[in-house]
Amino acid sequence: YSTSKRLAEETPNSWYVNQYDNLSNTKAHYESTGPEIWRQTDGKVTHFVVGVGTGGTISGVGKYLKEQNPNVKVWGVDTYGSVFKKYHETGEFDENEIYPYVTEGIGEDILPKNVDFSIIDGFTKVTDKDAAIYTQRLAKEEGMFLGNSAGAAIKGLLQLKEHFKKDDVVVILFHDHGSRYVG
Repeated sequence: YSTSKRLAEETPNSWYVNQYDNLSNTKAHYESTGPEIWRQTDGKVTHFVVGVGTGGTISGVGKYLKEQNPNVKVWGVDTYGSVFKKYHETGEFDENEIYPYVTEGIGEDILPKNVDFSIIDGFTKVTDKDAAIYTQRLAKEEGMFLGNSAGAAIKGLLQLKEHFKKDDVVVILFHDHGSRYVG
């Protein structure tokens, strides 16, 4: 995000989107992705699971779904080296939680304005290794060419399985593709 901010400052007639703090990010998912999920599940969705980076997807979709049914549970997938899970659980921004990680697209060392922690019921953390393993499994077993944040999301879903009942309708969202991981 610092590179895109710098490029916007250096490039004439450009605009810095700032997907972390521009609340249009959350609004877009509230107005589009949330209603799409509600329609496609005929309003039967009970849980929404998604990796959290900028926070726009989880906050926008989560807000919309909870307005339709306050019993919908919203779970975020985080990575080790990120502050989200601990901040959600304790309200403490712990710099000791921050260290480098490989999984792109989820986790942060900042608290973006788009992350509305009041919408989120909980977080689970996934290791870089598990994210990579499950990314490969999605490709080999399901034919889904996705990136490591998707692998983290499916592993996170499996870690949360004790929260789901047989008749629940659990929606997991994958927001990346695998082309950058080919090598």
